[in-house]
Amino acid sequence: MFSMMKKTVKEQLKSLVALNAAISEAGEEIQAIQKEINTYGYDEKYSSALNDLKQKTIYHRYLKVKNYINLYDKIEALEDEQEKRLLRYRYLRGWRWEAIADKMGYSLRQTFNIHKKALQNIE
Repeated sequence: MFSMMKKTVKEQLKSLVALNAAISEAGEEIQAIQKEINTYGYDEKYSSALNDLKQKTIYHRYLKVKNYINLYDKIEALEDEQEKRLLRYRYLRGWRWEAIADKMGYSLRQTFNIHKKALQNIE
């Protein structure tokens, strides 16, 4: 029997940059479908199929947004502002460790220590 493994918070956070991109791409796809519906509106069957596709795309985008918000809320629930900033830079903005350390005024080692503590506090 197949058993699903629950993703760790760190794995979930790592998916945020890709999730944000997927949300944007879904929005673009919805616009493209709408344009095609408007172009081929005279063919009822085709238009109906495109409308179904549009609704499914909207629903899947909604699920992605809901997941993004859930992870964002976990970050914002942290008490330590430095931990919040670090997680935002790393997982919401997709910054590299060096850029985060520079922005926050810490060494890489200090940055990694704050990250480790933030992950412990968020789980």
